[in-house]
Amino acid sequence: MVLNVVTWNRFFKRSLALGLAVLAVSTARAALPELKTEVAFPNLKFTRPVVLAEPGDGSGLLFVAEQPGVIVSFPNKQDATEKDKATFLNIRPQVNSAGNEEGLLGLAFHPKYKENGQFFVYYSSKPGNDRYSVVSRFNVSKDDPRKADPASEKRIWVSAKDPFENHNGGCILFGPDGYLYISLGDSGGGGDPLNTGQNPKDWFAGLLRIDVDHPENDKAYGIPADNPAKRDPKRFADWAPENYCIGLRNVWKFSFDREKKTLWAGDVGQNKWEIVHIIENGGNYGWSVKEGTHPFNPRGKVDKSSKFSQAIFDYPHGPADDATRKDYGQSITGGYVYRGKALPSLVGIYVVGDFNTGRIWGIRMGSDGKAAEVGELIPFTGKNILNIASFGEDAEGELYFTAFDGRIHRLVPR
Repeated sequence: MVLNVVTWNRFFKRSLALGLAVLAVSTARAALPELKTEVAFPNLKFTRPVVLAEPGDGSGLLFVAEQPGVIVSFPNKQDATEKDKATFLNIRPQVNSAGNEEGLLGLAFHPKYKENGQFFVYYSSKPGNDRYSVVSRFNVSKDDPRKADPASEKRIWVSAKDPFENHNGGCILFGPDGYLYISLGDSGGGGDPLNTGQNPKDWFAGLLRIDVDHPENDKAYGIPADNPAKRDPKRFADWAPENYCIGLRNVWKFSFDREKKTLWAGDVGQNKWEIVHIIENGGNYGWSVKEGTHPFNPRGKVDKSSKFSQAIFDYPHGPADDATRKDYGQSITGGYVYRGKALPSLVGIYVVGDFNTGRIWGIRMGSDGKAAEVGELIPFTGKNILNIASFGEDAEGELYFTAFDGRIHRLVPR
């Protein structure tokens, strides 16, 4: 067959367009690396490890918080054994771990831990029959850097009475600004029964931010000057002074990008969607009017101080929620933006997992502030599922995650 000039030009343009489209798809797929998991420290095992943290003191130690109420340390080396582990703190007697979502849930080292020896824990307390969440400060022992002083406990913040055992949040981290951030769920139950999601007067259903170094007004902490209610008391007149943002159902884990300082959060959804947010000062993330990008109780009361912020990413619980998706899950575990050196193709990508399915996604943000590439980093087989409980970084920014098989895992090239 002989093509005339016009036909050839049309054929060439269509072929070029098709080629560019295929190239674009290939490029998008190649933008996210193909990975697998492996056990990072094969000789170590833990009991319900819910936090992995690094103290920032140059010691080369990693710390694991176990949900029943124990923190252990070990040297960050591949061949570490059980003999290398040391019990750093044991507060089992004051920790209520009766419920599946209760216990010792958070651990954060002070930015000046090397100088002042201070660290903070979040735990469910046992004061009689009432439920409370507690953030306490402890000090490391003066005689042994691998032991804390249990007698040094000072309660910094105690939640309001909580009628339910679930939705406790429990993540605490110091931000780049030196303030302590605290995640607290919507108090529990299903469907936000206490209507805390859009109630900025209480502490539930958001992130709190406090200054642990400068207490004020007879409290063990101060309020940062740019917290919403303090910086703009007219607009945020109804907000509790500690509130940094509202409208979150149950942020189990959040993190800061160590390079861009962005605050990422994985928000556990209700019946249909699991959600990733980028958190901003004064933000409202929609719960319980919205569940991610989808309506939940559209006629519910809305706090008018801030417009709803759009979720960065959400994934469905099953085909009934979105038949076009295959990446189902049921309980999100927020991760980190990878900034290590071992996986160059992963740098700049936010890594997040699911507790129920063990799935792991990567999200790369575009210059427009929206997700440019999103996809699963590991093929899902449905076999040997890891219940991903937490992600954590070491001093070099290498990424690990803990699971309820009692192991610490990491991502490696596939």
